[in-house]
Amino acid sequence: MKLRMDKTLRFWAEVAYEDIKSDHERLTKRQLVAEILRIYEQRGDAMRCLNRHGRIVWKASPRFLSMLADAERDALDDLDDSP
Repeated sequence: MKLRMDKTLRFWAEVAYEDIKSDHERLTKRQLVAEILRIYEQRGDAMRCLNRHGRIVWKASPRFLSMLADAERDALDDLDDSP
């Protein structure tokens, strides 16, 4: 079964995968990404829902999107403050 994710969540799941893949050499990429998604869901960063075809898809939660937007604003503010 293919893991369907929105673009934002796919990006961050790939980042997490690259960070931890060397620590989990016995797991396949799909298994490790599935575990990352479960962790994100437990933290409130991801949520499962059904698409229009009735298939399970993963989406970044509103909380996660808000956190990313805050981090982007902070980074832009830091750039504006630099000489």
